[in-house]
Amino acid sequence: MKYLFKYIKPYILVVLMIFVFTFVQVQTELALPDYMADIVTDGIQYAGIVETVPKAITSKDMNELLLFTKDDEQILKQYSLIEKGNKAVVDNKEIEFIDDVYVLKEDYEDISSIIEMPIVSTYICHQQNLDVNTVDISTIQTNLKGLEENYSSMVKLYTGQLYRNVGLNCETIQTNYILISGLKMLGIAAISVVAQLVTTYLATKTAAKIATKMRKDVFEKVESFSSSEFSKFSTSSLITRTSNDVTKAQQLIQMMLRMMMIAPMMGLTAVAKVSQYPGVSWLLVVAICIIVAGMIVLAIFAVPKFEIIQRLVDKINSITREYLDGMLVIRAFNSQPQEEEKFDETNREFRKIDRFVSNMVNIAMPIMTLVLNGLTVAITWFSAKQIDLDVMSIGDMMAFSQYAMHVVMSFMIVTVMFFMIPRSLVSVRRIEEVMNTKNTILDDDNPETLPKENGVLSFNNVTFKYPGASESVLDNISFKANPGETVAFIGSTGSGKSTIIKLIPRLFDVSGGSITYCGHDIRKVKQADLHDKIGYATQKAILFSGDIKSNIEFGREISDADLNEAIDISQSRNILEENAEGIHTPITQGGSNVSGGQKQRISIARTLADKKNIYIFDDSFSALDYATDKKLRSELNELIKKTKSTVLIVAQRISTIKNSDKIIVLDEGKIVGQGTHEELLKNCDVYQQIAYSQLSKEELA
Repeated sequence: MKYLFKYIKPYILVVLMIFVFTFVQVQTELALPDYMADIVTDGIQYAGIVETVPKAITSKDMNELLLFTKDDEQILKQYSLIEKGNKAVVDNKEIEFIDDVYVLKEDYEDISSIIEMPIVSTYICHQQNLDVNTVDISTIQTNLKGLEENYSSMVKLYTGQLYRNVGLNCETIQTNYILISGLKMLGIAAISVVAQLVTTYLATKTAAKIATKMRKDVFEKVESFSSSEFSKFSTSSLITRTSNDVTKAQQLIQMMLRMMMIAPMMGLTAVAKVSQYPGVSWLLVVAICIIVAGMIVLAIFAVPKFEIIQRLVDKINSITREYLDGMLVIRAFNSQPQEEEKFDETNREFRKIDRFVSNMVNIAMPIMTLVLNGLTVAITWFSAKQIDLDVMSIGDMMAFSQYAMHVVMSFMIVTVMFFMIPRSLVSVRRIEEVMNTKNTILDDDNPETLPKENGVLSFNNVTFKYPGASESVLDNISFKANPGETVAFIGSTGSGKSTIIKLIPRLFDVSGGSITYCGHDIRKVKQADLHDKIGYATQKAILFSGDIKSNIEFGREISDADLNEAIDISQSRNILEENAEGIHTPITQGGSNVSGGQKQRISIARTLADKKNIYIFDDSFSALDYATDKKLRSELNELIKKTKSTVLIVAQRISTIKNSDKIIVLDEGKIVGQGTHEELLKNCDVYQQIAYSQLSKEELA
């Protein structure tokens, strides 16, 4: 998780914005149940009456109220007496009264605590058909005992009756209250929607940007790997980490910016709201305990399987890649059943574990839904009893139900995160593993500068062993390649020819000794500067999707003259002439639509297109016929004479290298012969064996 925060840190302001808008969303969403409760309770049940001090009371009703209080003067002081037939403004409307009416003054003092008991007492008398003038106050007080929580509702109900006696239109009051409250709800809902859209947009955009940066970093890190680092990861695993794992990390970031913010915020705020209803809040505690128990079960059984699933994804990718690369060989040997069985075995193992994890989630969700629905039923049941006792209103029940759902949904979101986060963190750790891999081949802190002119390439007692190997592949290799020389390497399979070539561009570093170029140890110069001096045609000709021109230029700016020269030297001109598109002939991924010889010639043209000081051909002529090979070497020799470049050739065919200035013969990682073709035929047994196995004495002469 710490590694992930490194990518989130540059977007801290955006994260703060998401937090603010999420807070707005939560507060607005949780405000809606209160408005709904007000509409149901005050708007419908109490006909829009919310005040506890009546705005207008007829003289008759006022006299009845004053019978139950000793604070007559304090109450009357807050009202103005409007005589019958006169007009006054009440509730923003001018009304002509048919009776004497007391109208509440605009600057009145709060007398709700004084007038509440008279209103409740009068209400009880009317409800029980008692005469207010003769009723015993002690009887009223006895009837009111234990009903203190209901005083507010009694006041509102009787205030409505007082307004009707005055002549106020209570239906209009009710309609206006519901309409205004509804408009407020719509406004709050609109704010909530806008806040949600903004947070979703910011979270999605930020997660996508971070994933783009992460994918770029992983790709660049892999590009910097030497062959030693590549041996630690399979190609399929690196592909999975760059694509699938980064996508899962993106999902995790998006989840963190949305769910991990809104769930705790929503849950805690809703819990605070729920605590206002102590009579039924215990139901929520039971529901949460069940959900937490489910989370613990998931943690014990499902979470450990996530890393296994990712490893199996790597394995499936590896088998699929291997099958596709070797499809022709598999078909040639009728090995499809064996390969299918190998794939099915891994696929079945993946299916078994993935199905187990999926079943755990699939079981968890119905349980959560059952808890949610069960909670709804329980809230309705127990709240009904509270309503029956007049301790709770219908609106309060509806509000509590909404708050409880928000709490449960928050815990359900936490459950989903609890399931998703460990799985995504496995992917993050796999990405981190790639990024934390230390490169074994690094540039020197104070790099030396290579001259522009070509110089001597020298191997000085070079020893090399592969990482983790116990024996050396190369032992005490020493030779020099001068400018304008062609140096060839030949030997039996596994003698170390290609390994020597790989040491020159520092695909590996020597284990002992040194390699110098122009008098500089190649470990002391920048890799980019070294590579800029070298043209390398690999043992396996690799082409990329595009066309012939893009494969030869390979992202470099090549003049038309140099491009045509490279095409002519590599004997690739006939490839262009055979296709109507010419140099723009499409090349599929891997060059699968051209022959092996054509791939080698295009690869050689790519090596020669940009003028270099050193050209390396690692068995790059093996797929060429003898005539093409001869023409290519003749053209190459002309280029060497003109540019004074150094050419290093690894080959198996004597005919390819017999005209080289220097031939180095390798056997089991050691130099057993060094000289020209004629010299080696006289004094090198290994070279003689190779030469006479390929050509006759007349051809070798």
